[in-house]
Amino acid sequence: MNREQKRAWAIVLSMSLAAVLCVAALALRHLELRSPTILLFVAAAVVQGTGVLVCLRIKPDQGAVTSDERDKQIEKNAYLAGFGAVYLLVIVASFAPITVLGEKAPIPVTWLPGLLVGAGLCQAYAMAAAILVQYGRMNKETNHE
Repeated sequence: MNREQKRAWAIVLSMSLAAVLCVAALALRHLELRSPTILLFVAAAVVQGTGVLVCLRIKPDQGAVTSDERDKQIEKNAYLAGFGAVYLLVIVASFAPITVLGEKAPIPVTWLPGLLVGAGLCQAYAMAAAILVQYGRMNKETNHE
């Protein structure tokens, strides 16, 4: 497993666990249980921060060749997948309020920075998942030969 795969695993695992904790916190908030909600949001932030630190602490691969043309193509495809995911998120986030709240409903401007944060998280998750999928396909192809 190379460095990019390890970093992708750190991102996918930490973001997935943080998302599960946030969903649980929102469910508890909906049930009006305030005290566990705050702890779950803090736990989600700690999990996400730990994932980022692990991602940054993974040492570069040793050796003369650390990446080749295949790795560069995988990286390019991952950037494209991240862009596509962000583009889809922006489209959905732009039209969902109209569908849910109606055409005449006011939307607070304070929600707009959330779109930027969501786009960044969406891009990172999509890139990491694309890297893992592509390396997984490469490993299956090489094992069958």
